[in-house]
Amino acid sequence: MIHYDQIVVGGGFGGMTTLHKLREKGFNVHGFERGSDFGGVWHHNRYPGARVDSETPVYQLWLKEVLSDFIFTQRFPDWKELQKYFKYAGEKLKLYDYFTMNTEVTASHWNDKESLWYVSTQSNLNGVESKFTCNHLILCIGFAAKKTYPDLEGRGTFQGTSFHTADWPWDGIDVKGKKVAVIGTGASGVQVIQSISKEVGELVVFQRTPNLVLPMQSQEADISRQKERKEAYHQIFNDSIPSSFSGFEFEPDTRSGKDCTPEEIKEKFDDCWKNGGFRFWLGNFQDIMVDKSTNRAAWDYWKEKSSVRVKDPRKRKILVPDEPPHYIFTKRPCLETTYFESYNRENVDIVDINTNPITEVTENGLITKDGSCYEFDIIIYATGFDAITGGFYQMDLKGKNGITISEAWENGTYTYLGMSISQFPNLYFLYGPQGPTAFCNGPTCALIQGVWISELIDFTTKHGFKYNTPTIEAQNSWRKYIQDNANQTLLPYTRSWYMGANRDGNKPRECLLYVRGVGNYFKDINKESNMGYPNFVFVR
Repeated sequence: MIHYDQIVVGGGFGGMTTLHKLREKGFNVHGFERGSDFGGVWHHNRYPGARVDSETPVYQLWLKEVLSDFIFTQRFPDWKELQKYFKYAGEKLKLYDYFTMNTEVTASHWNDKESLWYVSTQSNLNGVESKFTCNHLILCIGFAAKKTYPDLEGRGTFQGTSFHTADWPWDGIDVKGKKVAVIGTGASGVQVIQSISKEVGELVVFQRTPNLVLPMQSQEADISRQKERKEAYHQIFNDSIPSSFSGFEFEPDTRSGKDCTPEEIKEKFDDCWKNGGFRFWLGNFQDIMVDKSTNRAAWDYWKEKSSVRVKDPRKRKILVPDEPPHYIFTKRPCLETTYFESYNRENVDIVDINTNPITEVTENGLITKDGSCYEFDIIIYATGFDAITGGFYQMDLKGKNGITISEAWENGTYTYLGMSISQFPNLYFLYGPQGPTAFCNGPTCALIQGVWISELIDFTTKHGFKYNTPTIEAQNSWRKYIQDNANQTLLPYTRSWYMGANRDGNKPRECLLYVRGVGNYFKDINKESNMGYPNFVFVR
């Protein structure tokens, strides 16, 4: 059985960053990735229109070794450009020799007697199972690792082609002239709909909740500007990004909308809308997620801008309702380019499944409550993920005394600093529960957490400790801190995956994210490390 100092699970931004940092410290570290190449979610995202919602240059590995050569051609890179980038970064950092691809980590069990992790893997190519041991285990599985499907009668009986957007066929699929259903209007649904609407024969979208989409204002990247700034990228990140709110190159307005005049509010909203991206969300007034009146003003502006783009009154009412379905931004918005215009096409229709739900999947298509029978050639499930915590439950993960993650989190999610769990020694995770995660640019979060974890591992090893684990008291305090801060916002009013509300079973409704921004998170975790990890127990 092969032994490593550390095993990293996942080959996206988090896995690549953390393995690189541990290798720099001289550790014997190895990674496993279930895909055939680096990229994490961007290795699997290949559906039409798949494009990142973070802008160039912030959406890249913030490692000085890979900041000089690669030039992005798009302001918001699409999946093809991102796959090229990950291949470049893997080669530049010489990470291919340290990762085993096409391999699923099926089980990870802590051995109390030996103070080691026993890790089981299975090859996706030939089914061969292997076992390894390691001192430290780092989960870089992302927040969208477990796909979800609607609980529909007869889903397996459909004789046409059907798949989840995360499983879009590698060879692509010809939708020209076909009758297509898209179930779900989250990020992948929006991107697929606006991309295929011109090609399909007929498209029917089944929507549960209107997506309060924001304008991407996509365009080609300014290549000359990239080249000018490249030498300063590393310094830009170190000087400003860790102190930012969301890891982007723009910040929330320091003013509160409730204190501004209508003219000032409109001026701010106009500026955010014109410049696109997440500015209308994360670059808006600082009280946009706290004050109901400011939030309502943002909704009213969004409604005015969006409603004029949908010509058909019936479709418009479904896409842009008279009253907000929830406080704006309490569900994650996504970026669009021609989403609303897609519905102006005669071959595109939409069904509100709140009032007319899907009751059955048949051999030929779908049946709705009102008795309508829809025939399709293709059904696309754009139904998202068991976000934030779902990936943990996919793995057979056991900590001290054989405790499972389901048992540890039976009464709610408990972590310390959004990177460790008290009953699971020498276990760490990135971009997961109770970290900034979905409110933070992914690569920013990967570097901040990856560096912090590698330093804790280095501290543990250099001091001769077999393992570390946060105290129960620290974990309880961190959970309270997360919930108390979330309760000061509008998030708890909405049933969303931010609040763990898309998970199956009788699970506690709780905020799963750190809401105080990257800069405060950076201070919180560094306070712990600078004080010598007082809230951790170290065992020799």
